Amino acid sequence: MALTVGQPIPDLSVQAYLRGRDTPVVFKLSSHRGSWVILFFYPGDFTLICPTELAALASRYDDILAEEGVLLAASTNSTFSHKAWLETDPRVANVNFPVIADTLRDLSRAFGVLLEDGTAQRATFIIDPDGVLMHMSVTAHDVGRSVDELVRVLRAFRTGALCPANWAPGDLPLSGKDDWLAKVFPGLVGPELAQLEQQAERVSFAAGDTIVAEGDPADRFYVISQGEVTISQRGPNGDETKLATLGRGQFFGEVGILADMRRTATVRAVGDVELLGLSWERFQETLERSDRAERDFAAIVRERVAFAP
Repeated sequence: MALTVGQPIPDLSVQAYLRGRDTPVVFKLSSHRGSWVILFFYPGDFTLICPTELAALASRYDDILAEEGVLLAASTNSTFSHKAWLETDPRVANVNFPVIADTLRDLSRAFGVLLEDGTAQRATFIIDPDGVLMHMSVTAHDVGRSVDELVRVLRAFRTGALCPANWAPGDLPLSGKDDWLAKVFPGLVGPELAQLEQQAERVSFAAGDTIVAEGDPADRFYVISQGEVTISQRGPNGDETKLATLGRGQFFGEVGILADMRRTATVRAVGDVELLGLSWERFQETLERSDRAERDFAAIVRERVAFAP
């Protein structure tokens, strides 16, 4: 079955050439979970268009790293071919990211880009921190890709918001209440989503403010529309341990409501934070109208309660 956007990627083990290493580096794709992965297939070493693409990637490598990105180039050439090419061709002298040697064609076959002649298509994939495919594109061998466009798309995904056509870094995304709520409550459309938007309350907190405290009654569910929050819990000795940082489009407060218990953690604003709040009544009513959301939240609660102290 062909891999499509929205699916988890296969967790394959690969070997790659990395400049400065005497032996190939070996890793699984899952070793990069938690980062945005750009997987950049190219047809072959010692060619005409491919070095221009890898050189363009190298020129934007720092920008990709700044977006919590991992860059992986790949072709069906061997690590020996990669090493010989990258060490002798001045056009790729600045390529310092791993170049996968897909000599068995398992990777290119799994991503559906293997050609009959044994080379990979000129294909690009963007994979989110959970290992889900978010973007894919394939172009003919005779046309090189725009790395600037690739970085733009990565930055758009990183906003966590809805980005309109021709969105560019610095532009405002589409940030209505229903944009965030639609992501959290899949299955709600039209009038039901509009009604939920009317019921959601927009609240703000300043840096360092405690939004909810561990042990408080669980009376509201929150979606983060701007800023970041930290999640922490008290240990047996009373010291707080930071568990996570949540950002735009993520949510908290559901555990206490659905598990019928008090707040299991303290949530504080990192900087200025804007939230969408739903009362526990509205939250439960909304789950009843969305079977998918009810299943998703039930799984989330089981996981989070399992790790509660």
